[in-house]
Amino acid sequence: MWPQVNRLGLVGLVMMASVGSAAPLDIAALQTLVTNGQAAAALAPLAAAVERDPDDARLLYDHGVAAYAAGAYEEALVSLDRAEALGNRKVARKARFQKGNAEYQLGQSVRRTNLEETIARWRESIRQFAAVVRETDDPEPKANFEFVRRELMAVLLADAKRNREEANRKDTPLSQKLEKLRNAFERYTSAKETDPESAEAQAGEQETRDELADALMKEGTRKSQTSRLVPPRPNEAPIPRPDFKEIEEGVAMLEDAAQLKPKDPDIQEALTEGKERMADARTFNARILMAQEQQMPWPKEKLAVLRMAKESVEKALDKVPDHKPAKETLEAVNRRLAQVMEEQADQLAEQADQQSLEQQTQMLGQSLDFYQQAGELQPQQKQLQQKAEQTQDRLEEALAKLADRLMQQPRNESMEQQAARLEGAEQALSQLEGLEPSPETAGKLQQVSEQLDGVRQKLAEQGKPMGQPGGQQPQLAQTPQGPMGPPMDAPPRVNTPGAKGTWQSPVMNRAQDY
Repeated sequence: MWPQVNRLGLVGLVMMASVGSAAPLDIAALQTLVTNGQAAAALAPLAAAVERDPDDARLLYDHGVAAYAAGAYEEALVSLDRAEALGNRKVARKARFQKGNAEYQLGQSVRRTNLEETIARWRESIRQFAAVVRETDDPEPKANFEFVRRELMAVLLADAKRNREEANRKDTPLSQKLEKLRNAFERYTSAKETDPESAEAQAGEQETRDELADALMKEGTRKSQTSRLVPPRPNEAPIPRPDFKEIEEGVAMLEDAAQLKPKDPDIQEALTEGKERMADARTFNARILMAQEQQMPWPKEKLAVLRMAKESVEKALDKVPDHKPAKETLEAVNRRLAQVMEEQADQLAEQADQQSLEQQTQMLGQSLDFYQQAGELQPQQKQLQQKAEQTQDRLEEALAKLADRLMQQPRNESMEQQAARLEGAEQALSQLEGLEPSPETAGKLQQVSEQLDGVRQKLAEQGKPMGQPGGQQPQLAQTPQGPMGPPMDAPPRVNTPGAKGTWQSPVMNRAQDY
């Protein structure tokens, strides 16, 4: 039988909860109420006392015990948590013991409706009792620890058996078979962790590990070797392509199988073949995208498609680093990307001379970005570095002129206009300092920043918003509108295997459904 709740905790002293001239609590009378099944009657005066003195650890403990006896387990945990945190070692130990009781009862209350919560509550109950057992030789915490562990083991093993039996039925679809085997394996694993000495848990964990790995290998092989072609999307070249998404899912299953049985030669062979198949499909897709790029009129679209191709082929190399076709395709993509970027950089640099200073800084900044990115893709092309250096010199000159112009105060300038002008100067000087630091630029930047702070303070004192009059502040961070589009200066998203969890495949990461 489940052990009874401890006596209302006097903790070695007669606790006299009092505030001002109020009469002290009669702990003995309250204990009698609890013992006689009238805990609710004892709970009210204790709750009132806690409200008056919320930091009295012994009072909190007594309130937690009364709440537990009244079936208010969540309320009991709140008070017991505070009693553990605020009390001395003895009070804290008693509070942990009662928390173990409350967690067990909360798990028991939802056993038929929420097995996951039951398991979580009972694990926490075991943890609380284990902490008490480490501190004392009292038999009751040990008995409660063993009791809850037996209860938890029974639940875990029973649910593991049920899932395994359902998985092995002949009429169970493969997708459900995988899910049920995963559930059974996880239950046996939890049981093994709960009681490492359990022979049933050890055997079940190993057997379901093998069964799950074999099932994943079978389905992963089927998916990774699919020859199905999928029709192109409306914005893709009219060429059917391999279903690389299904192939990747198959490879992920094979990776999970290999994680379960790392020394199985059949799984390793299937995984190697699956990765090769995926690399082939991704490389083929990248080549389709490269062909599609040739038909696109606008640089922005060209860059977007080429970066998609780069990402696709990098995913291939992520799985098979020595895949020769993927390496060759990546080199071709990088060459073409650098070529398109250089062309756009040349065009921007040429057009910048006919623009205002504000537009010059924007266009030269974009041109410099393109040259630098192209140079990173093709470092052996020395003209890219030379063009980048020349463009940076032009950009520095334009920024310096723009900053000097904006530092000059025109007549009849409102305070809002002054703030906008100084913001533009500060932005130009900050960019210039980032490109070519110098004492002169740093001094001007400090001067402008101090002036701007003063103007902002005056505006704030007057309750006026900051103005943005046209023509005063350079929009250095904006992108000029037009067919060219912005430079795509963010690198392609790198594929990170396993980033979504311990397992690779969706079937192993899907929310549990026991």
